[in-house]
Amino acid sequence: MDTITIKTKKPMVIISLDEYEGMKETIQLLTKNPNLPRELRKERKKMERGDFISFEDFKKKYKVKR
Repeated sequence: MDTITIKTKKPMVIISLDEYEGMKETIQLLTKNPNLPRELRKERKKMERGDFISFEDFKKKYKVKR
């Protein structure tokens, strides 16, 4: 990461457009579902325990044609 110094009265941060868009999307998701971080932690723990099914098994179970 490069640092650019510009003399201004207020500090500034410059980030890539992709990073900015990602931050906006994250804020929107968290605004719509404030419990999302807790839910994600819960699901990660389930995955770490092996409590999931493969995509192939999912397709068979729910008859997904793809």
